[in-house]
Amino acid sequence: MPTPLRSRDDELASLHRHLDRLRAGAGTAWLIEGGAGLGKSRLVEEVISAARGAGFAVGHAVAEPVDAAVQLAVLMDALFDGPTPLLDRSAIGSSHASPEQRYWLLQDIQALLEQAALRQPVVICLDDLQWADSGTTAAVRSLPGRLAPLPVGWVLAFRPTETDGDLGRAITTLLRNGAERTSLQRLDQAGVALVAADILGAPPDDGLVALAEGAHGNPFLLLELLSGLQEEGLVHVDAGQARLVDARLPRRVTDTMRRRLARMSPSARSIAAVASSMGRQFTVAELASVLGVAASTLLDPIEELIGNELFAEHGETLSFAHDLIREAVRASQPSSAVHALDRQVASALLAAGALPVEVATQLASSAVPGDEVAITTLMKASDALGSTDPGQAADLARRALDLTAERHPLRGPLVARIALLLHAANRIDEATAFADRALRDALPAEQEAEVRLGIASLFSISPEVRAESCRRALALAGLPPDLRARLLAQLLYNLVVAVRSDQARDLLGDVREAVEVSNDSAARFTLQLAEGYLHYTSDHFETALALVDAALRTVDTGEDSRQRLARNLRCGMLAVMDRVDEALAAAADGVRSAQHARQAWALNIFETRRGCLLAQLGQLDDAAAALEGRISLDEAQLVVAGLEAAGVVTLGRVALHTGDQRQGDVAGDVARVMLRSGVPGVQRHAAWLLALQAQARGDAAQALRWLTSLGETERLSIFPLFPLDPTDDPQMVRLAMAGGDLELAESATAAAERRREVNPAVPAVVASAAHARGLLTGDPDSLAQAVAILEAGQRRLALASALEDLGLAEARTGRTREAVAALDRALTIHAACGARSDLARVRRRLRRLGVRRRVASQRRPIHGWAAMTDSELAVVRLVAGGLTNREVAERLYISPHTVSGHLRHAFEKLGINSRVALTRIATEHIK
Repeated sequence: MPTPLRSRDDELASLHRHLDRLRAGAGTAWLIEGGAGLGKSRLVEEVISAARGAGFAVGHAVAEPVDAAVQLAVLMDALFDGPTPLLDRSAIGSSHASPEQRYWLLQDIQALLEQAALRQPVVICLDDLQWADSGTTAAVRSLPGRLAPLPVGWVLAFRPTETDGDLGRAITTLLRNGAERTSLQRLDQAGVALVAADILGAPPDDGLVALAEGAHGNPFLLLELLSGLQEEGLVHVDAGQARLVDARLPRRVTDTMRRRLARMSPSARSIAAVASSMGRQFTVAELASVLGVAASTLLDPIEELIGNELFAEHGETLSFAHDLIREAVRASQPSSAVHALDRQVASALLAAGALPVEVATQLASSAVPGDEVAITTLMKASDALGSTDPGQAADLARRALDLTAERHPLRGPLVARIALLLHAANRIDEATAFADRALRDALPAEQEAEVRLGIASLFSISPEVRAESCRRALALAGLPPDLRARLLAQLLYNLVVAVRSDQARDLLGDVREAVEVSNDSAARFTLQLAEGYLHYTSDHFETALALVDAALRTVDTGEDSRQRLARNLRCGMLAVMDRVDEALAAAADGVRSAQHARQAWALNIFETRRGCLLAQLGQLDDAAAALEGRISLDEAQLVVAGLEAAGVVTLGRVALHTGDQRQGDVAGDVARVMLRSGVPGVQRHAAWLLALQAQARGDAAQALRWLTSLGETERLSIFPLFPLDPTDDPQMVRLAMAGGDLELAESATAAAERRREVNPAVPAVVASAAHARGLLTGDPDSLAQAVAILEAGQRRLALASALEDLGLAEARTGRTREAVAALDRALTIHAACGARSDLARVRRRLRRLGVRRRVASQRRPIHGWAAMTDSELAVVRLVAGGLTNREVAERLYISPHTVSGHLRHAFEKLGINSRVALTRIATEHIK
């Protein structure tokens, strides 16, 4: 039986607070940080005992250095292993070998945990997370927040870690979302005395306390000291007090591990050394297999190791008594011996059927040049990790490359793979340097060009980097016509999406000629898609849509990435042409298709598109539910595409409308990072959002400074942004006029009117031109024209904006009654949309005209059941009926992310934090 926890009263109080929260039906996360030997694992044991005593389901696992390459290893052990597994592994299935297995596996795990937590509270304890794989750190970063409304508790223990690593970023996110962090401190003198009394059976005398202080309050070292004193008879109990017989340190404390092992039998020393290369837990059979001996010959030396407290028994398995002991054993061996043992263990594990990723870490550190088994195994492990952790996959492939000879047949494929993986991991500087150095040496020109085309097609990296990869490939001599055509078409596409339209137009003729000569279908598709985008950026929307439709007809009917990109772009074109219902339906189809095919990137782009469309329609809460949480500040550097940037801007604008200061601050912080991206299209989106935020604060000068942050003349080319919202032009004119920048106001108005000339049948475009002209000239008739057009459409916030400007123009001409009428209508629209900031502004304008308005009958409450939108109510009804987030998503044809967003809003409006409370309230209201 373990001794009581001493000097951990605050920690035990935290433990019981977390258990109480779980009993109440809400989730919780507790981060336990401490150096080696300070008692993290002992505190985790206390959590496990208390949770099980409370009737909770408990999962527990400990990370190991050797599993760093095994994706989700620690989390899977906690959930699916042990005498009473938390979850049924068979429920996961075998569908996670797809390129995005981590995303969908986490979705499945979330659904299973939701189901489990509906039956009883769940506690998941993960120890030594400083050694966890990147998949586990990604999971603990996201799952606690997603499961917060359910009684799922996370207890995460780790040694101090760097803030810029995977675990450090996960910790930052968890703390931002409300997790509690406990930093374990050393035991004070009173705690040391209590521990000594527990171990020795009596309170220690002063001399013993003084000696024990040499452990510096480290519980592990203190236990080693006290156990050593007992072993050597250096302490005895007399008259109810433990007294020192000899005031010296025991040998187990003063000896190095090497000397401690030297006192044991050769067999015990050999077993300890081998076991230190096998990880935290191992079996007698595994030891026998590695040593090549019968298991029976190991019994006596294992008993010796247990008796000397180096090993500990756990049912069928063995382990080192503490990680510090294992680390000390490894440190006591010559480094060459450690490498040889690691290699020996890896061979034995492979022979026993271990997967390449399960031995990759050991092989990477132990193999020597020319080790063919290590080269092929590391390459296989890299292949397995490439889609889920390209950074780790690149490192393993580089290690395999280091082991190959100059003319090794795998050298070329390894170089190609490393170049792709480093780019996919967004280690761009390293990737560029490696590719420029290694590709030319390892591959012939055509193969190098193929690799660079692969890099140019990685849509997760900057289009600037992708375009440069095309240029370097095209500089190679002797490329076949079809490959050259694909490279030129891809360069054109990358220039267009980077909003380098002038460069794209200069290149267009060469691309057309190359595609015509090659007649390559892939090149033709990319050309048509790029030309469609180019026409879109030139305001020729009908032509753009026709080209995208033509591109879609050139590809196979299967659901591949090219089709998804084209269909998503098509959604944006439909929206800008005021075919918003079609655009929303297409986005919903994209969401359904992506979920069915388990394509996470496609799900993200279609849901982002859907969120932007909902915002244009004034459905602000629904837009926020779709967009919130998609980009965090520590991921802001990954925003390299126009649609991602538009999602950030839209979320920031929703926050401006609704008065959500926290969400607005997050979007603004992300925009500041985007401003440094080097991608013109992304930078323009960032400058626009920051300018809008400054304008909302009443700082017109700062708003103009943001618009000129890319250059004084560049402010005139901030617009058009892509994806395009034609109703942005009046906002730019208003901002420019407020700051006294007439040139910018005239430029924006002229652009809106040119767009109207090209698209006279698109109502939103015609209204935007009239609205912009009305703002520039102060002409009420132009503004009234914009209002009349927008009244027939669906863009409610654009209509409210035009009405507000019309009201101001009427007031300036002394037509107070007409001004009040226009402002009243704007007020009603803002109230219906939940645009609380706009509502307050319009009410202030009305007060200046001597009118006070409450609009209580039209305005949705901020709190309570009546505050919820139809979408939120639909989600709440299904959740209250016992469905998981994923089941709700499938029922409503939205993503689980959006379901979580709707639930978060519902909790905020109802003032609750758990599904238990939600179900109770829903039952009262739903008949």
